[in-house]
Amino acid sequence: MPNNNLGYDYQTLVNTLIKAISDLSGGLQLIESASGGEQPRYPFCQYTITSPYIAITSDIVEGEQFEVVISLTWRGLSGHQVLTLANATNKYFRSQKGRFFMQENGGIVVVSVQNSGLRDTFISIEYERSAGIDLRLRATDSYSSEIQEIDNISFTNENLGG
Repeated sequence: MPNNNLGYDYQTLVNTLIKAISDLSGGLQLIESASGGEQPRYPFCQYTITSPYIAITSDIVEGEQFEVVISLTWRGLSGHQVLTLANATNKYFRSQKGRFFMQENGGIVVVSVQNSGLRDTFISIEYERSAGIDLRLRATDSYSSEIQEIDNISFTNENLGG
C-alpha cells in the first residue's frame, strides 16, 4: 500500500501508459528509455518522463493537481512503420477513447499531445528508425501531511481585568 506522505506514485502513470500503448497497438510493448534489460523485438515504444512535475498552483500542496510531460518514441527498422505508430498514438491520446482510458484507469487527464516527428538514431552500420510524440498529462498528488487535531479549546477570564 503506497504511503500518501510520499506524494504521487509515478508507477500508476507508467502502468496506465503501458496498458494504453498495448491497447492501441494490439499488444506492442512500452518500456522505459535508457533502462537495463533486454530490448524487445521491433517495433516497440519507449517512454521518457521529461518533466515530472509542473506545478499548476503554488498555494496547494495536499491533493494538488500538477502536470507531467512524457515523450513516447516508437522504435523499429522501418521509417514508415514508426511514423504510422506515432501517428496512431497521437490520434489515440487525442480521441475520446484514449482520454477516457487514461481517466478511468489512472485518474489522468490528457492536457495536450504534440507530434514530435522523426527521431532516427544511427546504430553501428544501420539506422534505427524512430518517431514519437510528447504528452502533457495532469495528475493529482496524493501527498498529505499529518495535522494534530485540536479536540477542545477553553477560555478563562483571568486576564480580562474583572
